[in-house]
Amino acid sequence: MADSSDLTDWRIDNKPPVMTKRYEFESYDKTRLFVNALADLSENTGYFPNLTFSQTQATVTIFTDEPKLGDKEFDFALDTDKIGSQYSKISVSNYD
Repeated sequence: MADSSDLTDWRIDNKPPVMTKRYEFESYDKTRLFVNALADLSENTGYFPNLTFSQTQATVTIFTDEPKLGDKEFDFALDTDKIGSQYSKISVSNYD
């Protein structure tokens, strides 16, 4: 079971309970590989985050209807980071 201390560069908010991370890629091909791998993870786990992407970046938003983020959300974020490390050149959580 993961928790917030196991994660790097995720922006975590409590109201509403949500975590967000942006990944940047060197090419559209790597972005597409990341998105496809994340889709496979979603199919396997039954958890579907909000996902937006463009040519060289993808933003993953993990949310819950519960009062706070739990094991399912943190585990999914950790698995997303593992996928991201295969394709991403950098991750960015600060959108300012």
